[in-house]
Amino acid sequence: MNTDQLLDAIAAGGANGAVLAERFGVSRTAVWKAMEQLRREGVVIQGTAGAGYALIDPAGFGPHTLAWRLGRPVQYFEECDSTNVEARLLADGCSAPHGTVVVANQQRKGKGRLGRSWDTEPGQNLMFSLVLVPPVLPQFAPVCVLAWAAAMAEELDCLVKWPNDLVTPAGNKLGGILAELSAEAESVRYVILGVGINVNQRVFEGLPQATSMAVERGERTDRAALLARLVNAVESVTIDGIPDLGPWRRRSHTLGKVVRVNGIEGVASEVRDDGSLVVGGEVVLAGDVEMVGE
Repeated sequence: MNTDQLLDAIAAGGANGAVLAERFGVSRTAVWKAMEQLRREGVVIQGTAGAGYALIDPAGFGPHTLAWRLGRPVQYFEECDSTNVEARLLADGCSAPHGTVVVANQQRKGKGRLGRSWDTEPGQNLMFSLVLVPPVLPQFAPVCVLAWAAAMAEELDCLVKWPNDLVTPAGNKLGGILAELSAEAESVRYVILGVGINVNQRVFEGLPQATSMAVERGERTDRAALLARLVNAVESVTIDGIPDLGPWRRRSHTLGKVVRVNGIEGVASEVRDDGSLVVGGEVVLAGDVEMVGE
């Protein structure tokens, strides 16, 4: 029985167990077990005599729910060390085609940029990796990452701190992106786009600049629906030669401000088409941006 079709059926309403069993060629017990699996993932399904099953709240978070929301299979882990590690194992084993999504409800060893750890409350935030194969030369893969970050910032209605931190206008961190590249001389084998978004967590001990969607908006967010929107946003980016960084520049929290990076201090005046940052007239290829005077 296809769980996606089952969810579509109960979303339409009015389908009782006997009707669903006949439609899918399974027993009523199999239908009931599938319903219980969806309920364990957090989906609210109401079953009443005569009226049948009805989908009350689709905001679950698990392999079946996420596959339904994204319209594709999802590699789901209730807990793992890192979704990037799991995605890399799949990609290196040639079992992760373009568009593969790896999701965890909790990470034990989540990493941010520069090897920093990233600890989150279980079941509150969004941690996923997306395997992508952009049709570009390897040197342009980092530019793709900036373009993808801008697309997610647009969806989240936030800003981007160079290169890939997702922040509020005040500079508080909503999330970040950690990209890993595997390439040959003239082609990209894959890019693993690791994304962490603070969604429903409200307390961040020892992290004064951390925030979340719940803190900023005062309400909880359906993580599965958010994941689908973010994946769609990334995949909607046109990659044709060198990606357009116009959207990144429009969403930038860095440009026009005095920053310090790699010992260089000055106004961040531009992000070049190769993704490098111009600070005080000097070109910076990589580093950690510190806002000066904020």
